[in-house]
Amino acid sequence: MKRTVKMHKKNLFKEKINKEFRLNAEACDEVSDLIMQFCDNVGSERKDALKYRLSAEECMIFWLSHGCEDARLVLDMSRFMLIPFISIELEGEAINPCSNDKGFGSFTDGILTSLDLSPEYSYDKGVNRIRFRVRKKPVGQITKLCLVMLSAIIVGMTGKIILPDSVRDALLTALIDPVYNTFFNILGCIAGPMIFLSVAWGVYGIGDASTLSKIGKKMMLQYIFTTIAACACCVAFFPALGPGLSGGGNTKGQFASVAELILGIFPSTIVEPFATGNTLQIIFMAVIIGVALLYLGRKTRSVARAIEEVNYLVQFLMEIISKLVPFVIFLVIINMIWADSIDIMTSSWKLMASIIAAFAAVAAAFFIITSIRLKVNTGTLIRKSIPTFIVALTTASSAAAFSSNVETCEEKLGIETSLIRFGIPLGMVMHKPVSAVYNLLIVFYFAERYDVSCSVGWLVVAVFISSIIAISTPPIPGGGAIAYTIIFAQMGIPSEALAVALAIDIITDFFVTSFEMLVLPMSLLNISSGLGMLDRDVLQS
Repeated sequence: MKRTVKMHKKNLFKEKINKEFRLNAEACDEVSDLIMQFCDNVGSERKDALKYRLSAEECMIFWLSHGCEDARLVLDMSRFMLIPFISIELEGEAINPCSNDKGFGSFTDGILTSLDLSPEYSYDKGVNRIRFRVRKKPVGQITKLCLVMLSAIIVGMTGKIILPDSVRDALLTALIDPVYNTFFNILGCIAGPMIFLSVAWGVYGIGDASTLSKIGKKMMLQYIFTTIAACACCVAFFPALGPGLSGGGNTKGQFASVAELILGIFPSTIVEPFATGNTLQIIFMAVIIGVALLYLGRKTRSVARAIEEVNYLVQFLMEIISKLVPFVIFLVIINMIWADSIDIMTSSWKLMASIIAAFAAVAAAFFIITSIRLKVNTGTLIRKSIPTFIVALTTASSAAAFSSNVETCEEKLGIETSLIRFGIPLGMVMHKPVSAVYNLLIVFYFAERYDVSCSVGWLVVAVFISSIIAISTPPIPGGGAIAYTIIFAQMGIPSEALAVALAIDIITDFFVTSFEMLVLPMSLLNISSGLGMLDRDVLQS
């Protein structure tokens, strides 16, 4: 027993390391070993630990090669708000070991950093700092969902049997309802700023580097067009899921509502969109400000920098809030059992069947169109893309599938490396045809469940909002919660649908991520072919 206690204390000690070195080859080896030990103690996967170690070694070797030998080096590894991190500081002049030497600019670097695929570099008061956020080995999403649902069902059924109706009603009114209402109020509060910052920074990033003047704009427009087109085509699923169109044959009224929608994107004051939660106005303002920053360039560099940093801050807060989602789902299931409305969950089989059918149709369209345009066998494209699909399907993580996607595009599809290094990180954020289709089907399903009045104008808004929110929402924990909060508020769906959507999302996230990663290389293939950056011999092999 004493030995067990000592080992436990030792592990706790290793989870907080702060040590000073003089930069040399021996220090690099010792820092690398300490990073591996720290990652092992905080529960990081070995492949991630090796990635952090190799990245740290590359940074330190970069500093050594730039004349920083014997400079003071500080290794700091600990936790901040339960999130483990690794920080390496070097005194001296500003020397960025993470600089992008391919001309892709800080926008792409920022994407990789936010996905924990690249270290974050900063320089302040004579100190170079690189920082990694350490990803812990995740508990399986299915396992987590099963545990939450099983415990909620046990508690809910037990309470329904042994508690009087008056006590259950009192708990619902005084505890359960206020707790998850507060949670969704917090989501609503952070949703507007998060989408605004994400869109504004994304637009500004188009002209982040001169080398992107042609490739970047073409790629971003292609990604946006593909997303909206896929979403628009899946309106075909409305008869199967939606409540039916209202308004009869009043075509004039339908088009009037669309015109009103378009004109309504102009806010009367700068604070009105955030105060009223008008998503279209928020996105419109973000685009206008992003374009203005892009046009003014250096004159507004400090403003752009502030938007970038606040964007990272809001995303970090969203990650913290997302850790509460399982507890909210637990309360929601209890609420459903006690309110005799559990049929909302059990009747979602039609939604799940429609989702799988729509995803398969979208993927088939991507492969067939690419096959015809590039005159390559469809089976060959599918066979080469399957490994990335499997990685994403088993992890529900686009970051986990990143290296497999890069390898597939470069070694199997013949896309030029320079295009891959920009196109895949950007595509993981902006190429969202599957996510847009999923958002649309969710809207159709809950519109039918809650008897929302639908018209042609409503469908137009649904397609636009589902697509833009899919593109605007960054791929971070809790991003889905933000998306549902915004979409449901815009489409007139009651807030109680949010909790059910989050519960369904835990399962469907595997399919959304895997199909998203499956079709991304197809869009990149078409872009590379148009730019003359495709090796057709490799593609045909």
